[in-house]
Amino acid sequence: MATKTSPGDAVGIQVPAGRLHAGRNRWQTVFVALDKPSIYRLHNAAPARPTEQGNVMIVEVDGSKRPLHVEPGASIDVMAKRIRVKAGTGGVTQTVEGWYVFVS
Repeated sequence: MATKTSPGDAVGIQVPAGRLHAGRNRWQTVFVALDKPSIYRLHNAAPARPTEQGNVMIVEVDGSKRPLHVEPGASIDVMAKRIRVKAGTGGVTQTVEGWYVFVS
């Protein structure tokens, strides 16, 4: 079974939206909707070197007090009016990187 590593590897219609690069001290806003929520797929890229440990990506959905955590190399689908991300702990750097796509 192949591992999904980029938006083009997934099944279905997706619109590439952007790249993620967030630090531990500031939130990166991914999406803000005025009317209805949308679904976005967020991917936390694995570190470039397999020997390095990556950070967890913290995802805040609509200002929730219980953020979601996305492990390095994993993806998550989120339906929301507002999505923000930042780097969590555990890695050797202060940032997380990845991508996000508009699903619907």
